[in-house]
Amino acid sequence: MNEELDDVLADPARLLEADRASVRDHVAAGGGTGAVAREGREVFLQAEAIFGGAGVSRAEFASWLHFAATATGHEEFAKGVAKAEPGMPWRTVWACWRPANWFVAQPSLNGDYYQVHRRLHEGRLLIEVEDWRGRVRFDAETGARVRLPAVDELPEAPLPREALEAPELKQWNLTAPESWEGASVFAADGGRVRHLVHGVSGLAVLETDAEVLRDWPRGQGVDSASSERALPKTAPDVRRPTGPLTPDRVDEAFGERNVLRVPGDDLPEGLEHPAGRRHLRDIGLPAQWLCHTAQYETLPPGAMRSPTDDELPGDRLPAGVAARDLIAFGSAEYGELYVHRHDGSVHIWSNLHGPARAALVPLAPDLDVFTRVLEAVYRYSNACWHPYPVEGDQDAVAELFVDEIEGLAPGLFDRGTPCGEVWSWLYAGITELGVDGF
Repeated sequence: MNEELDDVLADPARLLEADRASVRDHVAAGGGTGAVAREGREVFLQAEAIFGGAGVSRAEFASWLHFAATATGHEEFAKGVAKAEPGMPWRTVWACWRPANWFVAQPSLNGDYYQVHRRLHEGRLLIEVEDWRGRVRFDAETGARVRLPAVDELPEAPLPREALEAPELKQWNLTAPESWEGASVFAADGGRVRHLVHGVSGLAVLETDAEVLRDWPRGQGVDSASSERALPKTAPDVRRPTGPLTPDRVDEAFGERNVLRVPGDDLPEGLEHPAGRRHLRDIGLPAQWLCHTAQYETLPPGAMRSPTDDELPGDRLPAGVAARDLIAFGSAEYGELYVHRHDGSVHIWSNLHGPARAALVPLAPDLDVFTRVLEAVYRYSNACWHPYPVEGDQDAVAELFVDEIEGLAPGLFDRGTPCGEVWSWLYAGITELGVDGF
């Protein structure tokens, strides 16, 4: 292992001068994992995962590194890149972008199920993203999340005249993902132009400087071929949320306005399981959840009650379980969902094989696991439907999804069990279908 290359990874200026193939080989051999080089290793791998392995100028590679550092939250490294190479053809102002092998709830801009708008709120320019989960708003200047819980519709922001007259990013010869081709100018001042880029991996604001681009080649536009080819070396490390399920994490996955939490006084009568009560009250459930044809809805608090013996006949329930032991809390296309009042386990009255063969199927050990699986489907959806080349194909990402759930609740997805069969129908939208449902 070449320890000198660890020092190169730790220094943005030296990394820009280094032979990329040598750095790639060093990382593939296990280099860059120590504390000194770990940050640069991640930035380098993400830059090549997002933009590819094409040979570009030092200045353009600096743009790639700067973007990757910003998207992964390594702000100091990004500053180091900008200082080392002031001639970048474009720089990243901010990015809400899914790095390769990061399985996160946001951003998740899938197919054509989202819209991006420029909005105005009290003189402040916002970038608004909307999909079935609701709206997410960002400060156009900083990328900071802006929460306006009492505000629904905002007026569209007009384009200033300077922006209408400014050159678009696609006028220059650049090597970048296809979404760079569709970048739109929304602000311009003294030769500095702001461009909004959005695509299936996220959105970002980029800035160009007319002086820097004075002699930059133009006429051929954006070449996306490099970003569409996988490199044969090391992929970026897998990143997933860790730790307990929190209200903020649930809001992030399902949308703040699409989460139902039950006030303490309205909790279902008879629900004795402490963790189940706490989950309904503090953590919450998605009011509605969609994965193509698979759908789930949480019942309103007033409808969370025990079923009657007619609804769940005792002779069709497992031994030791009575209808009064269960409390309905949701419904799905494949049956009604219940939580056990004593042990907190989750069950579905599965109609997968028709009403005459409906049966009570255990679905999760508790509401926490049930909610985590629904969240994981959303977290993996973008990578399953729009994988980076380095992530492999849909099947490869789906395997990572299944492995995560196996670590969370061993055996939950086993296809040979009624539980695994029901879940396979619920998550099939990301593992077997494309973004368009086919």
